[in-house]
Amino acid sequence: MFENIRQAYLPETNFPVVTIDYGKCKKCGRCSDQCPTFAIESGADKLPRVRGFGGFEQTCFNCWNCVSVCPHDAIRIQGAHSIPGGRYKTRLLGKVEYPDPLRSGGVKPYQEFESQLTGVERVIYTRRSCRLFKDKAVPRETIERILEAGRFAPSAGNSQPYRFAVITDRGIIAELERQSMKMLRQFKDLYLDSRGKKRWWKNILFTLLSLAKVNSIDPRPVPAIEKSDKNGDRLYFNAPAVILIFKNSNGIGNPDLDAGICSQNMALAANSLGLGSCHITFFVEPMKSKGMSAMRRRLGISYPWVPVNSIAIGYPKGTVDGVVKRDTPPSDWFTGD
Repeated sequence: MFENIRQAYLPETNFPVVTIDYGKCKKCGRCSDQCPTFAIESGADKLPRVRGFGGFEQTCFNCWNCVSVCPHDAIRIQGAHSIPGGRYKTRLLGKVEYPDPLRSGGVKPYQEFESQLTGVERVIYTRRSCRLFKDKAVPRETIERILEAGRFAPSAGNSQPYRFAVITDRGIIAELERQSMKMLRQFKDLYLDSRGKKRWWKNILFTLLSLAKVNSIDPRPVPAIEKSDKNGDRLYFNAPAVILIFKNSNGIGNPDLDAGICSQNMALAANSLGLGSCHITFFVEPMKSKGMSAMRRRLGISYPWVPVNSIAIGYPKGTVDGVVKRDTPPSDWFTGD
């Protein structure tokens, strides 16, 4: 009866096993810099180590980005990330496998059938979220090509219920980060426990909060906020360009879906143009608040526009893309046979 509200705070979690070969590791720090959740941290000796903090035993959610950016093949990951029960129970199959679009049964490595794939498929399977950016500006005409890909995304009734704010001014990006982190830090500090304990009053508080905002109280983004806090509020990883996506709240049907499709069109276009990109929604809730009304005015945003997503864009520092494993969602077929 109470399964759907149980373990809303710091739920029991099964983590994948991350193994680092220190014989191969060259202490470059790319794995810890690319990790979104502070799951890997480089110590004073510059050696990366898997860690937990604030009540989290670990924080890895199996994105494999550390594997893809390591130039020395020093990291291995085994197993799935799963929450076995409660409010945030994962509902994947636990089959963590490499891409197998031609259904070879996992026998053939990706490199052996890559030539048989379309260009779109290759981008989908190799693109990784980028958090390692060069200090190099992205030309305006390149960003315009990315926006054009978003313009041609499908939408309900061809209504195109979105607008964009392109920010290449580093000062405005930094101010957006600072103001967003002001609210996010309060939430993060409330959630985490410095002694690593699961306090009864936090359990009650976050259970109640999850009833009102289940998607916003999921534990997995909290470590990412901690990382941004420790890295000078850098929500956008020093990216030279950020595209904010706003939805028309009066849009047809599900404008959030339309904005999501549009966002992915732009991210894939950015990748095809040799850029790295990363979807980042941490600014969304702060941007709605009274505390950021001046920022909204500065960006020209008012009713009916509501923030839904942002994309950090820039030239990747070193190789970021690569083929990784992913868990498998359930699929049901109804064929009539």
